[in-house]
Formats: sequence, C-alpha cells, structure tokens
Amino acid sequence: MELRPPIVIASGIGGMGEYLKLIDPKCIGAYTLKTITFKPRHGNPPPRLIATQNYLINSIGLENVGVKKFIEELRGQVYDELFRKVKVIFSFAGENFEEYLLVAEKMVPYQDRFAAFECNFSCPNVQFNPLSNPTELKRMLLELRKRLNVFLIAKIGIEGGFVEDVAKLAEDCGWNGVTLINTIRALHVDGERIIAGGVSGPVLKPIALRAVYEVRKRTSLFIIASGGIMNEEDAQQFFKVGASAISIGTALYKNPKIVEKIAKMFY
Repeated sequence: MELRPPIVIASGIGGMGEYLKLIDPKCIGAYTLKTITFKPRHGNPPPRLIATQNYLINSIGLENVGVKKFIEELRGQVYDELFRKVKVIFSFAGENFEEYLLVAEKMVPYQDRFAAFECNFSCPNVQFNPLSNPTELKRMLLELRKRLNVFLIAKIGIEGGFVEDVAKLAEDCGWNGVTLINTIRALHVDGERIIAGGVSGPVLKPIALRAVYEVRKRTSLFIIASGGIMNEEDAQQFFKVGASAISIGTALYKNPKIVEKIAKMFY
C-alpha cells in the first residue's frame, strides 16, 4: 500500500470523515473510518471520555450504525466526497468469530472502493478478544483472508499475546499489514464513579515504539504506528524503529492542524 504522505487518520477519533473539514486532504495518506460491527451498537452510557494532559480514556464502546446501515449509506453516496479527497480504510469488528466473518462477507462487493480493510482485533471496550486464543485467531485470519482480496490490516493491542507473535501469525496467514497499537484497558475513578475504557495519548508512546520495533524485527509487514504521536519528533521516532506509516488519533482533539505540520516532513 502506497500512502503519500504516510499519515493515517485513526479509526474511532476520526469518526466518519468529519476531520476533513479541519485538515487539508493533501496532508493525509489515508482516512480510517470508525469501526463497523455486524449489528448496530449504541455504545456505553456517559461519561465516555476522561481527558488529561498525558492521556485520554475513552469508553465509547464501538458505537456505530452496523454494517447493513453502513452499506446503505455507502450506496447512497454519503461518503462519496470523502472517497474523492482521500484514500479510505474500512475498519470492522465483531462480538464473536461469526460476526467478523459476516461483516467481511457483506462488504465483499464494496472492497475495491477502499485502500485497505483494517480488522479491529483489540478494542478494550468489548468483551470478545480474538488475540487471547492463538488457534482461533489463526482460523479467523485464514477465513477472513479467503473472503477478502483487499489489502488486509490487523489492528493489534498488547493484551492477549506478544505483538510480534501475533503479527508473525498474521503475516503467515497472508495478511499485509498491522496497526500497532490499539488503546489499552484502563480505569478512571472519580469519587463514586468508576469508568472503564481504553487509554491513549502520550502515555502510550514508549509502549507503541517497542511494539513497532519488535514487529519490524520479525516481519516485513506494512506497519501503521499508532500510540502517543503528538508532534513531528514523535513521528520521526516511529519511522526510525520501523514504521511504514503513522496514525494520528488523540492529537486531533488537541490540535487537528498537527497533521499538516507532520506532513511537511515529507514535502
């Protein structure tokens, strides 16, 4: 996959293309849509976001319209302007093995519209974690590869197994890339409120750097680095340890224009 510049807008925070109103499309290599599941999800009750200087905890819960409605919107040209301006990556997940396959099957007729499919194997806000069972994960990777001809990316977290082992398994099963890393399970306690979610932001940077470094040593996969990239120096460090591209997420909340600043590194 060729991305110019090698900058990706992260799934979740990027929503369904809303940040293109704030960022020059020429500064984006690809835009990853919010993760789509088989059934619609209303997400978790509020509060959903806890923000500090060093991290963000989100408890959104994969809120989305579901694959049936998404396809209706796709066919109804809802996203045509987005497709005209940037390459688009489709992100998907399921609440069990079968739902991953069902989403993939539903999307087969539309896969040529996307630069890649990113399979979210590691959302901390749902109960199902495919990474915890290597045998089942291998079966899922192979079955998804059989169904889809598009560039396939596995979005991997650090919980459930060493990222380099999971990435090598994905490569052996014919996948093309990985996104490293997803948010990590975290907890916020505020008086009587206990909020469980996934942590992102600067605090993740050293963990994500190590993940990219280890996966690059073990594989030749296309690596989208994600986790704590807030400025140009952060981006440079991820490329130094083996990233093929970088993904910007939490930084968008603070300053969407950071994407354009980082993009200047490549012009």
